Amino acid sequence: MAAAAAVAEVAAEVGATASQVAITWVRRQPGTIIPILGARTEVQIKDNLASLDVDLSDEHLRRLSEASPIKLGFPRDFLESKNVQELIFGETRGLLDRPS
Repeated sequence: MAAAAAVAEVAAEVGATASQVAITWVRRQPGTIIPILGARTEVQIKDNLASLDVDLSDEHLRRLSEASPIKLGFPRDFLESKNVQELIFGETRGLLDRPS
């Protein structure tokens, strides 16, 4: 299934807009804290911010991820490696809060 079709299908199921579903999916990705929004109008920013009220099930997330598999590669792989994480955070890595 194409990514746009999967997003539209999930949006219809949860009663949200496609952009709200897409932003919610991005927010739920490991390592993502706050996605960068690209709104140009007041209507768009209100729609984007309404994504905070969208709840996607694990099944929804799985379907969306399968519809658009992305290999992030370098520099993500490098920055997530254990040695680099230890270099950046030292012994404090386990003390940091992780987004849910």
